[in-house]
Amino acid sequence: MIAFENAGKAYRDRRNRIQWVFRNLNATFPDRKNHAILAPRGQGKTTLMNTISGNDTVSEGEIRRWGRVSYAMDFRAHLSQRLTGRQNLRFLADVYGVNFSDALEFCSAFSEMGRQIDLPLRSLSNQARGRFSASALLSLGFSHILIDDAINVGDVKFRKKCINYLMDNAGRLTVLIATSDADYAARMCNSASVLHQGSLAFFDNFSDAAQAFAEINKIYV
Repeated sequence: MIAFENAGKAYRDRRNRIQWVFRNLNATFPDRKNHAILAPRGQGKTTLMNTISGNDTVSEGEIRRWGRVSYAMDFRAHLSQRLTGRQNLRFLADVYGVNFSDALEFCSAFSEMGRQIDLPLRSLSNQARGRFSASALLSLGFSHILIDDAINVGDVKFRKKCINYLMDNAGRLTVLIATSDADYAARMCNSASVLHQGSLAFFDNFSDAAQAFAEINKIYV
């Protein structure tokens, strides 16, 4: 479970004024219930996901986490382009406290990279790097998988493979996706909320959330 308790995140702009991305946020995301946060572009969904993952800290309040929460699936700052896939995975396995051999077996099979896993990431195509980054994340034993906007790694076939994996393992994995694409989120989530002007509104069903988001999003498209 992930819970926000009066959480807020602020930055200082170029004029040194405090700008709040969100504030006084109270929300609970239960386990094994895939949830979408629908947000127009520029409303802070990436910042929100970074604070959930722990890659960024809140300015006030608290985010409490039960279980192992991933970084966002397309977040590659964890990876060194100079190291091979194998070396990167060994580093990640040490950081997140998982068995390297088990992680390597999963990552190699899921990514279907073959010998490319022993090449420096910078020598690989964008699609191959994407397949590695997603496969590495899924190999690390997280219970909560975060997706910022969409699964934009690898080719279309691999993206579908990732979605199918998450859906097939819904009994043990919880997906939290922040996106501007309600149709995309509907493929994986059965509940949703809308992030707008720093507030998060929850809805009883996905269709109501999608309708409310569509009305708000007209301003931004």
